[in-house]
Amino acid sequence: MQSSTTAQRPRKRRAINACATCRASKVRCDGDRPCQRCERNGTTCQYHDVAKDESNVRIEKLEEELADLRDELKNVTVVNSNITPITPHPLRKRNTASTAVDAGLFTWDQAALWFQSFFSGSQYLVPIFCEKQDTIASVSSRSAFLFDIMVSIGCRSEEGFNSATYRQLQSRARDYVTNLLINTSIPSLEDVQAITLMAAYSENRFVLVALALRFAIQLGLPRAVDQLVARGHRRLRAVDDDERGLYRLARIWHGICNLELFFSLDGGKLPNLTIQTSSRKIRSLITHPERATVDIRLLSQIELNMIRAEAYGSIIIQAGDPLHSQNEAQIRRTIDDTIIELSLWLDEWTTIVSTEPNPHQRSLALQNLHIQYEWAIITLHLKANATSGIENIAFMTEFQRDIVCRAKEAAARHLHHVLEDISSPYSSPTLSTQQHRSTYLSTFRWTLDYVWAKCAFSVLLVLKLAILLRDPVPSVMLLLRDAHRVLEELKTVTTGHIAYFQILQTSIEKCEAALKEYVTQPQTGSDLEAGSNSNGAAEDEFQGYVPTEFVFEWDFPGSNLKHMPLGWQDLFINIDSLF
Repeated sequence: MQSSTTAQRPRKRRAINACATCRASKVRCDGDRPCQRCERNGTTCQYHDVAKDESNVRIEKLEEELADLRDELKNVTVVNSNITPITPHPLRKRNTASTAVDAGLFTWDQAALWFQSFFSGSQYLVPIFCEKQDTIASVSSRSAFLFDIMVSIGCRSEEGFNSATYRQLQSRARDYVTNLLINTSIPSLEDVQAITLMAAYSENRFVLVALALRFAIQLGLPRAVDQLVARGHRRLRAVDDDERGLYRLARIWHGICNLELFFSLDGGKLPNLTIQTSSRKIRSLITHPERATVDIRLLSQIELNMIRAEAYGSIIIQAGDPLHSQNEAQIRRTIDDTIIELSLWLDEWTTIVSTEPNPHQRSLALQNLHIQYEWAIITLHLKANATSGIENIAFMTEFQRDIVCRAKEAAARHLHHVLEDISSPYSSPTLSTQQHRSTYLSTFRWTLDYVWAKCAFSVLLVLKLAILLRDPVPSVMLLLRDAHRVLEELKTVTTGHIAYFQILQTSIEKCEAALKEYVTQPQTGSDLEAGSNSNGAAEDEFQGYVPTEFVFEWDFPGSNLKHMPLGWQDLFINIDSLF
């Protein structure tokens, strides 16, 4: 008790200048005017002001600052570290900076058109927004940064990424980011959304998504999911504003994590972030009253990429001697287990999506599930094969060749789903191209460069694997027909990303040349396998076609696969040619 009392007793300040009476009596003076001793004794309290030395002045100043700090500490409210930081209300004005409309780059009518265009497709690709809450009035009042970014994406989809207005908006976006990094200590939630959206459509995607993750963690977004799930288990009343805010935080956090998983896994590396969640927690958000249509796609993608990340990690750990039978058995087990997980994912999410009341949105979501599933199957098998280090199919073991065959079959199914027309469920498959349009490709005006890259690569892959595995000529010609459909439809639905569009066109041309070269050669069989051991010049060129985008930007597995048979005569050296 005594120590507690002593700790709470205010510390007496030392007087730098004592009064004349206290100085004569050689007693402590409190320095007040009058001091307490003189006032108590009824004597005159006089001070003889003397020049204070530098040390005394410094001590006095430090004591005053210390006293002020102690007063401030008494007023500080201790915040529990487990509580999510308070986030701004969706309608609260957060940023007084001028928007691009205020700067005179375009009119509000144009902004409204582009804003609406954004919510016609882009919100499904970067699902961190809610159309009911993120209106043009709400966003423009909260953040000029976020407003300009959303409008720029709509401008890109309507006018193309070479539009002068789009380029100006991109320049403003870079200025926003620079200012944010230099002059802002704590970013807003709108800043995080804007940077995430920039990452999705930027060449600097890896840096920007890492920045978005850093800011999101700084704002406490990862804790929102657990708090939201906990509230759901003990909810006894209607959803309040706090819970709506938590759901918004959870959606944004999942959206950022989803981009990190996609970019990492298909960029040839494991994610830098381990998501502390589970499929059970993800599924629990499906029944939340705040759940929107866009959340089904987001939550299903998060769960799918978690399965992919776990499989990739296991495959990389198991990579060793490709000829070791035990290593091959482990790889086979990982592939089989992952296929089971992916199949369960497809079945269960198909059931969830089937409850969507809007028929068109339901059909879109189901098509997207199948496209993602087949892409996961393709990359799983080719990633497993890449660990062997063997790229020549002619030298592969039966197990390795079977892996490549499964990847090719998945790639063919992937191409089929890409070309489906879900708007005409009863249309005949024999309809002409003009009558039968791809629903998936019709959305490419809003799509990301990442999706463009996947589309170009998937077409190149299925054509190359068909040639490498020596598929029958009629089968290869059917694949070429579908590849042409992809190319022709993309010409009509979007201005296109020039680099990947060119890759798609070149892939078709090189495959046709290789097939034509085979057909014109004298052979006895009807399959490519009937050809000679040596490849023709056109096939060698097609096999060696690996665009730089699939080396430096996207490390998609399978790009370097080849089929180069070794004849018996190649085992011997021509001695005469050495001299």
